[in-house]
Amino acid sequence: MKARRFDLPLMGLVVVLLILGLVMVQSASGPVAADRLDDPWYYVKRQLAAIIVGIIGGVGIAFTPYEWLRRYAWAAYAAVIIGLILVFVPGLSHRVNGASRWIGMGSVNLQPSELAKLVCVLCMAHFIDEKGGRLDDVKNVLLPALAIPVPLMLLIVMEPDFGTTVIIGGMAFLTLVVAGLRTRFIYALFGLGVTVGALVAVAEPYRLKRLRSFMDPWADAAGSGYQVIQSMIAFHSGGLTGRGLGESQAKHLFLPEPWTDFIGSVLGEELGLIGVLALLTLYGLLIWRGMHVARQAEDLFGALLATSLTAAIGLQAFFNLGVVMGIVPPKGLVLPFMSYGASAIVAQLFAVGLLLNVSANSAAGARAPTIYRPSATAEGVLAR
Repeated sequence: MKARRFDLPLMGLVVVLLILGLVMVQSASGPVAADRLDDPWYYVKRQLAAIIVGIIGGVGIAFTPYEWLRRYAWAAYAAVIIGLILVFVPGLSHRVNGASRWIGMGSVNLQPSELAKLVCVLCMAHFIDEKGGRLDDVKNVLLPALAIPVPLMLLIVMEPDFGTTVIIGGMAFLTLVVAGLRTRFIYALFGLGVTVGALVAVAEPYRLKRLRSFMDPWADAAGSGYQVIQSMIAFHSGGLTGRGLGESQAKHLFLPEPWTDFIGSVLGEELGLIGVLALLTLYGLLIWRGMHVARQAEDLFGALLATSLTAAIGLQAFFNLGVVMGIVPPKGLVLPFMSYGASAIVAQLFAVGLLLNVSANSAAGARAPTIYRPSATAEGVLAR
């Protein structure tokens, strides 16, 4: 049996982010949990339980034989599609603020859209690699590859969850670009995606209202612009070094549920600009290690999988922090490895398991590093 050597720096960065996340969840949720639930550690304990589940699953994925990832990719896709349909079934659906994104399972709610990110890129990477990366074959390769994310995106945008839809669309687009999609197709797909995304964004009144509040949050300071304004106030009050851990004022009823989407605001207020820059550095290093795994992948499947999963983590971190700093319209995305949310943290750790699987197979195979280059042929973007 080949020795499996995992990317230790990648693992270390994830552990640091998880620990920091638990600290910030406790800081952000403690006062509210103590007041409403008589247990200041309530959310931390639930987050820790989700992390344990995610680690167990991630370790299992990391040790899964490489070919099994391919073999069961479509079964996982079908299971996620079923899950996305079940969120609309009365009696099973758990609605929050008018959105049907969860399947109610007693005290636990499952959010299939988080797993949809993983299975989308898993199936696209498998399909493109199976076809030899021949994206110039529009009928038999490119169009079927494009069809993979469409059902997922349609079901998710109906929940509605526009932010996750954008992330999946971005992952799918990047997967095709990295696989060697020709320039003319890149421009065409990018233009189509921006056009459709803009139309969907303004199709619903509440999304249009969010967009307007992003442009001028003070126009509706007590309504749609409230969270963004409070978040910016928290960031500003944090200054260079912050108020100190546990000393945030924004978490005391000013920011609704600050341990979820707006946990970055609490971090900025308590740890200041230095803390925010440290967090950005951690994400930057994580992206660097993920791309290192992609460049060392033994085949196109691993390269596409690692690149897109890494990009998804980076994009989600950018969108979340962009929202809390008021530079990106609100999208309802959590901060990877930091925000409270069982389904999200489990899916993120599963993604880490996939990255570690790719890195272990690359190390075991002792392959030469993969070099990305634009492809003028149907052979993809891999060169040795």
